[in-house]
Amino acid sequence: MKYELINHNFENEVQTVTQLFQANDDYIAKTEITENTAKAWIVKNGITIAEHALPLNALPFYLSPRRVLMLALYHALQQAIGAYTPWGALTGIRPSKMVREWLATGWDEAKVIATMQDPFCCTEEKAKLALTIAYAENYLTKKIFASNRNPGRMGEQSAVRRTTSPVGIYVSIPFCPTRCVYCSFNVDHKPTIKNIHEKYVDALIAELGQKATQLKQMNGTVSSIYIGGGTPTVLPEYLLEKLLNAVAENFETSVEYSVEAGRPDTLTKEKLAILHRYGVNRIAVNPQTLNDKTLALIGRKHTADDFFRAFSLAREAGFNCINSDIIVGLPGETVDDVRRTMEGLTKLSPENITVHTLAVKRASHINANKDLFVLPNAQTTEQMLNIASDTCHTAGLNPYYLYRQKNMVGMFENVGYSKLDYECLYNVGMMAETQTVLGIGAGAVSKFVEGDKISREFNVKNPEIYTERSNLT
Repeated sequence: MKYELINHNFENEVQTVTQLFQANDDYIAKTEITENTAKAWIVKNGITIAEHALPLNALPFYLSPRRVLMLALYHALQQAIGAYTPWGALTGIRPSKMVREWLATGWDEAKVIATMQDPFCCTEEKAKLALTIAYAENYLTKKIFASNRNPGRMGEQSAVRRTTSPVGIYVSIPFCPTRCVYCSFNVDHKPTIKNIHEKYVDALIAELGQKATQLKQMNGTVSSIYIGGGTPTVLPEYLLEKLLNAVAENFETSVEYSVEAGRPDTLTKEKLAILHRYGVNRIAVNPQTLNDKTLALIGRKHTADDFFRAFSLAREAGFNCINSDIIVGLPGETVDDVRRTMEGLTKLSPENITVHTLAVKRASHINANKDLFVLPNAQTTEQMLNIASDTCHTAGLNPYYLYRQKNMVGMFENVGYSKLDYECLYNVGMMAETQTVLGIGAGAVSKFVEGDKISREFNVKNPEIYTERSNLT
């Protein structure tokens, strides 16, 4: 869909709303802001087929001219094209953040839900989900900042502990054994530089030292460590141990310590023993689906049985907090496929299950070859998500963090479910944007949270360039 901006520069907002409706270039969305009005109209073949205008006078605090323009465009597009959008006109990554702001002003639950429904056009179900997540984020943020979550080193005074700020540490390992068809992340599955893994770990270790110095200068205390990717466990044993040893030398590791061991085909008893020995207390072992046909189609080089084997090995290695991801909306999957995956997964009793909705990223293979893949529609995807949610609740796991992405199937969401006291505080601090995070490695982002002000620093994405630059310093 084409669009035109008149008397405003909210291009990203206009583009994001038009993406909800996935119309072709026969349609033109025109938007305008005047002194008193936000207006949108939809033109097809030179003829205006829908329009909507909203006043800009005396706006409540939760509505800005930007948001009003988005609402006007949303209503015009619904009139012209129509789409099932359970989150209504909300397009942001973190709908629960807005709810937390409302709760902080003294709003009650009824007012929050009513406002999510009107003017933002969310379904009652999504409004209640956002409210549930907001409560969880508030509770878990207090745990992040509580003094007993961030003790000082042996011998330090309690006064020191109270004056430090909790900081999450993120370490990026941008390598995978294969690239999934839906992936557009910064990962390298075909290293082109000789010994790239070893050179990359050496570069990481150099940056670990730099970030440790920065942490001291910030008067920060490590609240959580998260080694993600990619697939960190794609590293051979000696490099994995080398990396974990460097982390321990630079940061306090007697905290929440997570490693994504997502690909079952990368896990061995030796790697799990190394992780456990260095104090890692949370790992992810991810099936995505327990349907072998789908696993082959999406480019995963493992089977459902491989996942069960890896999960069992992790338990035997002493891990009592395991997360498992699934993806709803995978090509060719049915409602029954999702039901079987959830039933098989919950029999293992993982402490966390993260339910993702497939996002069709621009740079992914699935987007470049849409004709080869059949994706479920919004209503079917919603059925799948409801099955996943109901199964999690029955298994004693409750939702505690949520985020959305562009181009998700059905425009839904990703939700993390957890047993009580097994919630991932790193995820909460990152997604709720309540704590500073120092990012280390290619593609990592450092996020500095100072009250309502948030700033970011981006590392170079390409692992080869990251490694080369490290060698030059």
